[in-house]
Amino acid sequence: MPIIEDLIVSDHGAFVGLHSERLRLSVADQKPQDAPLMYLQSVQIVTRSASLSASALYACCEAGIPIHFIDPVEGHYASLLSSKLTTVVATRRAQLEVLHSPVGVRIAQALAAGKLQSQAANLRYIAKRQDETTAQHLRGVAQDLLDYADRLAKLRASEVEEVRQTLMGIEGRATRLYWEALGMMIPEQYAWQGRTGRHASDSVNVLLNYGYGILYGEVQNALAIAGLEPYAGLIHTDRPGKPSLTCDLIEEFRAPIVDRTVIGLVNRHYEVKFDEHGRLERNFRRDFAQHILSRLHAQGVYEGKRYALRSIIQRQARRLAAAFRGEKDYEAYTGG
Repeated sequence: MPIIEDLIVSDHGAFVGLHSERLRLSVADQKPQDAPLMYLQSVQIVTRSASLSASALYACCEAGIPIHFIDPVEGHYASLLSSKLTTVVATRRAQLEVLHSPVGVRIAQALAAGKLQSQAANLRYIAKRQDETTAQHLRGVAQDLLDYADRLAKLRASEVEEVRQTLMGIEGRATRLYWEALGMMIPEQYAWQGRTGRHASDSVNVLLNYGYGILYGEVQNALAIAGLEPYAGLIHTDRPGKPSLTCDLIEEFRAPIVDRTVIGLVNRHYEVKFDEHGRLERNFRRDFAQHILSRLHAQGVYEGKRYALRSIIQRQARRLAAAFRGEKDYEAYTGG
């Protein structure tokens, strides 16, 4: 029997309870599915019609297992984390202090540049599988993104607020180039008209948004474990209900985890299934979520060694915490 590392709850009326040292997923007319707590890394609730017992919630908190709630339209909307993992006060104080210092500017620059470097690496990766004309174009756009990243690194200010609009403006122009290039890789059957955020209706944007929702939970969990405040960001402004730091850190992981997965699937003519309400069909949600979670278990190179991408997210969150504390400079993960 395969070991379950990510329990995906997608069926209508599903119930998650505790059975000995395991979570047990029960669905009517189906054989119960057991997930040993000792191996479990996350619980992904991708339906609004499931329920969990208090004992299951308590067991997850005791074991440090995050529970993420993801809606097929709204994306990630909540995570349940143990308070034992999120109480590093000194780190949070340091995080808030750098918001008004040159240290915060340097971290913000590294985060913004890291997004563009990560997108450039993704284009170079995809170019390896294209004809020479297409590959040359993708590599050219990748170099343009790196040039924009260099411009970000040259900005000077005493606090983030002085350069936030410039940072976001450069990042926005570069990202438009990225999606124009990536759009060339999407087969005509998907009727791609460009990148759209929430409430998208076309297949590719829906997959991207849903994939980002899963990734949000991973990043927010890593930040909390590292002792950081997910709602106090540098590049993204503070807004009630918006985890700004999560939005900052997720950027360097979108391309290597979600974008690469979605482009790979659609180039294999992946059939996206919607229900009568225009939402992703329930069983399809489970299937696609498994693709994203499998990518999180894939390995990447980090500081000269190979780690699972999920582990790299956690290591980057700790690196970010160290940068806030002034222990080392922040270096983004570029997915190269």
